[in-house]
Amino acid sequence: MLSRCCPAPGPETRDTGPGQRSREPDTRSGREAAGRANPSARGRDHPLPRGQSQSSPGRLRRRGPAPGALAGVERDEVTAQGRPAGFRAWLRGHVTLRPPPSRAPMAAVRALMAPRLAAASALAPLPGNTRMPSPRAALHGSAPRPGPKVALVLSGCGVYDGTELHEASAILVHLSRGGAEVQIFAPDVPQMHVIDHTKGQPAESETRNVLTESARIARGKITDLARLSAANHDAAIFPGGFGAAKNLSTFAVDGKDCKVNKDVERVLKEFHEAGKPIGLCCIAPVLAARVLRGVEVTVGHEQEEGGKWPYAGTAEAIKALGAKHCVKGVTEAHVDQKNKVVTTPAFMCETALHHIHDGIGAMVKKVPVRRK
Repeated sequence: MLSRCCPAPGPETRDTGPGQRSREPDTRSGREAAGRANPSARGRDHPLPRGQSQSSPGRLRRRGPAPGALAGVERDEVTAQGRPAGFRAWLRGHVTLRPPPSRAPMAAVRALMAPRLAAASALAPLPGNTRMPSPRAALHGSAPRPGPKVALVLSGCGVYDGTELHEASAILVHLSRGGAEVQIFAPDVPQMHVIDHTKGQPAESETRNVLTESARIARGKITDLARLSAANHDAAIFPGGFGAAKNLSTFAVDGKDCKVNKDVERVLKEFHEAGKPIGLCCIAPVLAARVLRGVEVTVGHEQEEGGKWPYAGTAEAIKALGAKHCVKGVTEAHVDQKNKVVTTPAFMCETALHHIHDGIGAMVKKVPVRRK
């Protein structure tokens, strides 16, 4: 087939002088003849100037010839991969291999980092919710501060005869988000009475214990209030619910002439004298008003405003106790900078639950409980 299209080359004629011509047999190899018949079939033994190719003069030649361009090259000079035997030699002449980058700088960095990383990993686990220091903290010579220790004082379980559950839960959520370590307390005393929450009426001939009922909210992890000391905690928070006015004090019965549970009074005075913050919400601010003379607190607005503030009369009782009442919205918190007492209305207002949650969050954030 090839002979029909491209006749085999015959003897070549060349000039030997004026008027003379001589014929010599073509002694060049079959490979050169094939290259003359098909210029694209030039092998690696006939490289073009560096950076050029037959098909695109002047353009950078990045690869060797395609396998199909090797037609006419003797089989004994072609490797098993379809490349000319001189391919490796051509590659060495046209490609410059760079040595791998030195790893000495990285080795030096690792040597400097190793002692600090080892010190960080050797630290023992910290108690509670405190997070372990990261290797980055060790490298910078710092470690996370331990979270504040907060005492949460409950008064039972249930809005009408104990702690308001939603308020206690909101306080725990915001304290957890702030990284606090919380310990829950309640006095080991009998409740004033037990309310049937389906009817809103006292359950006759039934008695319950404040500490036992509070353990329901604390998931069993409850401590007697008699063991609470301001020396072991950074702040104290009292959620509301009628338990604060019935079990922690007699405010629900005696109003401005009320008495406060002896351990509650002791705890409030200890934290106040130590300059440690106290948070109270809902009806619980009456405890601070009774124990800490001249304190500033809020239970919301001083007018019922069509039933939105059904317990607005509490503000007048607080004033009668010698405290100062400050009007605040349900999502706000009031801070008594002098006495370090933070209060918010919570369920003293008839409103949506998320507003109560936001107000308690404002209270928790304004309680300056971070350790120095």
